[in-house]
Amino acid sequence: MDVRQLAREIKQGKVAPVYLFYGKEQYLMDEVITMIQQQVIDEASRDFNYSVYDLRETAVQAALQDAETFPFMGEKRLVRATQALFLTGGKVKESSEHNLDSLLNYLNNPPDYTTFILEVPEEKLDERKKTVKALLKNSVVVPFMPLKDDELVHWISRRAAKHNASVMPEAARMLITMTGGDLRRLNQEIEKMATYVGEGETITPEVVGLLGSRQLEQDVFRLVDQVARLQLENAMRIYYDLQMNKEEPLKILTLLARQFRILLQIKILQPKGYSPQQMASMLGVHPYVAKLAAEQSRLFSELALKRIIQKLAEEDYRIKTGQIDKTLALELIIMGMKEMVSV
Repeated sequence: MDVRQLAREIKQGKVAPVYLFYGKEQYLMDEVITMIQQQVIDEASRDFNYSVYDLRETAVQAALQDAETFPFMGEKRLVRATQALFLTGGKVKESSEHNLDSLLNYLNNPPDYTTFILEVPEEKLDERKKTVKALLKNSVVVPFMPLKDDELVHWISRRAAKHNASVMPEAARMLITMTGGDLRRLNQEIEKMATYVGEGETITPEVVGLLGSRQLEQDVFRLVDQVARLQLENAMRIYYDLQMNKEEPLKILTLLARQFRILLQIKILQPKGYSPQQMASMLGVHPYVAKLAAEQSRLFSELALKRIIQKLAEEDYRIKTGQIDKTLALELIIMGMKEMVSV
């Protein structure tokens, strides 16, 4: 089952006794769980019948014992068991020993007065495990994966509509670039811009440019993009803007090095046939960020990227050992990029 189908069922009042949610898109997962909560628990009994357990610290049998307890001052109970990492193939350090037989027994006969949700913040389950097989058979299993390019644009459009506004496709893509595809930030920006334009109006690229809350990471991305195109005057303007905003030069240097390392890794992975989604997972970034970085990496040779990363490391050392002023060092790095890029 996918997220949209699940949301439709919940709105229709069709709530299952057991769910297994897994994936990296925590914002969507939290939204769906809020929908379930609104369906099964009335606000007056929420404090008595809604529980959250972190399974890195609490054994699953404790959460199940709560799930089997009759609701108090209400008809339904909701129990969330987060960080169920024992359902993956990775090595897990946990402070509690899980009695998985108790989970298997629960799945065979879950009480009708409780909705029990297991959450796994990873992209894959270990389907070889007996417990995972039982969950696949006896629960509603839903993946929550980062939205891809077109899915993000549609999500932004739907979210703008919830705030009684529309959004131009170009504006949506600007928002994605600005936020790196982070749904929580996207929602905040859309709500702010919808309020600004007013009911029934449209969020345009001009509105995004006027109201968009840029983060340091996005400015560094723009700086790298200008360097790649050898527009060094523009790159220096971005750097001076960052200085005016009192951004720490060493932090900028660290983010520059991180961005160029991502470009180098993508430069190496792309010829091996990896998709943006796969590269994003390997690098720990959003797929849209990986897609933009893949486009940016084409402007550099592999040798140029290695030289830039080496230079950034050398200047980091010189700054930290007092051999050069940090502000001057960054200026010289940016101005000297032309030689390093033209390899």
